[in-house]
Amino acid sequence: MRHVSLTAALVLSAGVMQAQVPGAAAKAAARSAVAATNAHIEAEQNVEQQKPAAHAAAKPAAPKVVERPVTKLDIAGVDTAGTPPVILRESYAFAKDGRRDPFVSLLTTNELRPTMSDLRLTGIVFAEGEGRSVATLRDVATNASYRVSPGSTLGRMRVSAIRQKTVLFTIDEFGTTRQDSLVLGDSTKVRGK
Repeated sequence: MRHVSLTAALVLSAGVMQAQVPGAAAKAAARSAVAATNAHIEAEQNVEQQKPAAHAAAKPAAPKVVERPVTKLDIAGVDTAGTPPVILRESYAFAKDGRRDPFVSLLTTNELRPTMSDLRLTGIVFAEGEGRSVATLRDVATNASYRVSPGSTLGRMRVSAIRQKTVLFTIDEFGTTRQDSLVLGDSTKVRGK
């Protein structure tokens, strides 16, 4: 009897303490819900270890090791998929179309030559009208001669017009364009006697 009264006193004091501590009942309810959820998850995960209730009460169950059958892979010695796949690769080509190949070094090409300082105007056949005049030029560095008409190109220079005593060039220099001219019988040049 003494034992029962002591237990009743402890239960009563626990109830009083829960009433005094705010939210203690909510915490106890949350703990019991968590415990129930954990027990449910564990029961679902241990499906193989569950035994009938008669066996479980008689003897504690040892964890059962589940052996899985070995699966042998059936690998074909020859490709049975049919035709082999075709692998296509991109190929790159540069279409010149009047432009310089950007992948070739400027130092190894003759596209920069001749320059204006290398050329001398040696003669002009002037005809009235568009594109009918012809001029002859000489490269003093290589002693090569050129016959040009309006629209002709020499290196990076294009003949834009031929007049009675001048040839007008349009020069493309790395993205900029400028104009220069050669004059027939230029008296500013020093000539040897």
